[in-house]
Amino acid sequence: MSQRRKSEFTEVTIPVPWGKIAGKWWGPSDIRPILLIHGWLDNAGTFDTLIPLLPKDHFSYLAIDLPGHGLSSHIPEGMTYTHYDYVWTIYRIQNTYGWSKMSIIGHSLGGILAFLYAGLFPDRVDMIVTLDSLKPITDSEFLIDMLRGQIARLTTEITNHRSIKTQPAYTKQELVERMRASTYDSVSPEDCEYLFRRGIKESSTQPNKFALRSDARVKVIHLMSFSLDSCIDLVKQIKCPFLYIRADRQAKEAPEDSDREVRREEFMDKFRKTNKHFHYVVVDGKHHVHLSQPERVAGIVSDFILEYCGPSSKI
Repeated sequence: MSQRRKSEFTEVTIPVPWGKIAGKWWGPSDIRPILLIHGWLDNAGTFDTLIPLLPKDHFSYLAIDLPGHGLSSHIPEGMTYTHYDYVWTIYRIQNTYGWSKMSIIGHSLGGILAFLYAGLFPDRVDMIVTLDSLKPITDSEFLIDMLRGQIARLTTEITNHRSIKTQPAYTKQELVERMRASTYDSVSPEDCEYLFRRGIKESSTQPNKFALRSDARVKVIHLMSFSLDSCIDLVKQIKCPFLYIRADRQAKEAPEDSDREVRREEFMDKFRKTNKHFHYVVVDGKHHVHLSQPERVAGIVSDFILEYCGPSSKI
């Protein structure tokens, strides 16, 4: 386990029509920050161990809680979450602050959103880093099965969200066990604490227990559906420097196989051919390596940031 460093940050609130987007801002407020976007069912706390290891001079960082996660507002009753909403959230944040360009670091779902944003709005982005994710899922059979299951579950989650009585509560140890199981042991009990700071609250109905702050409707998120050809078309649009860091020890639900490895390499070959600033690095670690062993990725990310976003940037 790496030695964890503390760092000062400021809580920020970004207004949206349904409430707020909550975030943590590290560094000077007069410097455009690098936006950090967490993974599915995580929150801004996932970057608490990484950000203190990144460059400080001339840099700021803003880690947000996506809608329905952490301290950010839930969407209106009866609605559901989609990747479109999250991409739109990034667009709103950029417009709110008036940034002509945006730099993004994303983990898992956050990395997929960064890829989509850079492909859809290439003129609004100047740097992308993705941590253990690259593009949307393109397996049509998987997407069909997922959509079928989501629709069957959706009514239950919408109904439960309306009533405190139907929202479950757990002991801290139960939450640790559930989080470790859901991430296929990608996080340690210590890692869980960083996510719990924004991710849980004391139960209002069950003493000595905790409820999740995240909206249960997030579990039935509707994915942006893209074919592999569509993702390749998006790649052709991305001209900014792009760093993809992959964790070598993959989660049990997605074991490595030779066909998958070949498809990944073919896709990245196309990326390299269209973008001379595309970088691909493999590190030893699990899906949350940026949280559990941040030193394994911090140097790689820092060098990339300094090369392309620092005072002596090549771009």
